[in-house]
Parts: sequence; structure tokens; C-alpha cells
Amino acid sequence: MAKTLKNKEIEELKKENARLMAALSEAEFECQRLEIINSNLEAQLGESNRELEKNIEILQSLKGEIESIVNTLKSKS
Repeated sequence: MAKTLKNKEIEELKKENARLMAALSEAEFECQRLEIINSNLEAQLGESNRELEKNIEILQSLKGEIESIVNTLKSKS
């Protein structure tokens, strides 16, 4: 009887191990999926930062032009 109980315990442990291995596999898959998403978001962030820098340069240029026009108008008055 003790031997049968031990076999049952071994079988239960095998089942639990299989369940945990499946959960680990799912977690690894989810981790890979999130790494891909993160990589895509980093690429999008880089592109957004480049566009933002261009927009800032354009706005600074426009600001300079506007200030020049204002100064020209003031000097003509």
C-alpha cells in the first residue's frame, strides 16, 4: 500500500510538473510577444521624436522670421 501511495504521489508530481511546464511555455511565448510589441513601440517613439525635432526646428525658424518682420515693421513706423 505504501508503494501504491508513492506511485500516486509520483504521478501527481508528474502532472503538476507538466502543468507548470505548460504555464512556463505560455509565459515565454507572452514574453516574446511583449518584446516584439516593445520593439515596435521603440521604433515608433524614435520616429515620433525625429518628427518632433523637425517640427521644433521649423517653429524656431518661423519664430525668427516673425521676429524679423516685426522688427522691420517697427523700424518703418
